[in-house]
Amino acid sequence: MPATLRYFMLPADELALFRFLARHGLTVYPELVPPGLTPPRADEQLVPALDAPAYYLAAERLGPVIAHPVKRGPDRGMLVIEEIPSPVFHYERSLLNEEGELVGGRLWAELDVTDDSSTNQGKHRALRSIFEDVHGWFRKTFRRSDPKGWWVGPAAGRAWKSEGLLLREPGHKGKLVDVWR
Repeated sequence: MPATLRYFMLPADELALFRFLARHGLTVYPELVPPGLTPPRADEQLVPALDAPAYYLAAERLGPVIAHPVKRGPDRGMLVIEEIPSPVFHYERSLLNEEGELVGGRLWAELDVTDDSSTNQGKHRALRSIFEDVHGWFRKTFRRSDPKGWWVGPAAGRAWKSEGLLLREPGHKGKLVDVWR
């Protein structure tokens, strides 16, 4: 089962997250990787350049990022990262929708051993350590949601309380979420 953190973050919260991630030496890949891309480091200077809804955060010091080319379709020639064998986190950003509501994002990683007999080693322990470090940072800095299951960044929590910002779960029929206390 994958490890998942679900959250609501405004740009100020995202900046704080990337400032925190800088100490881990992660690199950032888009979901579709152009061949020959040199990935930038995940730090606070990168946040203004993020324009896609999702990225991969790679811990390349733990192992290679495995990718294969797309062979058909409009994205032919681009590379797609294989999430299971690569030491990566899938990072979906929390963005405002057309109605001005903040839609939730998530940080996802497969950290456990899979049932596949050819890959029985699982992920590197340091990847789980990075995930637990981020989770601890969320517990320390973010607020909980009502109903449970979401983390709300400090800036998003202030906007929810003072400006009436609506927090919505992603998906076609996403429900509204409140901040606990």
